[in-house]
Amino acid sequence: MSKIRFAPEEVILADLSPSRRSVVFPVLELVLVTGVVWMLVGLLDAHLAGAAVTAVGYYPGNPALVPGLPGVSSTALPALWCRRILLVLWVWVAWRRSLRRLVHRQRCRIILTDLRLVTASGDWRSRIGEVPLGSVVDARRRGRAVEVLTRFDGRPLRLVDVPYAAEFVAMLRAQAARRNRPVYLRE
Repeated sequence: MSKIRFAPEEVILADLSPSRRSVVFPVLELVLVTGVVWMLVGLLDAHLAGAAVTAVGYYPGNPALVPGLPGVSSTALPALWCRRILLVLWVWVAWRRSLRRLVHRQRCRIILTDLRLVTASGDWRSRIGEVPLGSVVDARRRGRAVEVLTRFDGRPLRLVDVPYAAEFVAMLRAQAARRNRPVYLRE
């Protein structure tokens, strides 16, 4: 988070990252995808081992050597390529559906100071958003999501998977009310 700079007099009130519950479904998806793909790889390996044992009487240990053995059926080479494609597909799906979320989860941040609300998206090139508390009109909680209504934007800023969302909304409302308090001058 080296892109975020704080003034010396700025006080950090809350520094939040996504809750641990956000890891459950990516991990379950990774386990499910890994189980299904490796069961299919096991079936292809069993086919290759059976073809090798039938042709030469032994399995060489490396599935890539099976199509080169003399007398092996013509289905060994397509089975080997299906196995390779399946492994590449497994790596791609595991990254897209699970691993990327787990890696980027640590970099996602919500920081509330006495002057502003700072959000970091957590992607490779993390997008930093800053909302001055003077422009915050209201904040409300919907489950673990927080919607921040600002003065100059028609749509609310939606923060998802906020830990301690009720306490965060109360703190944000209190700070916004303190910053938006009208100033009366005496004459």
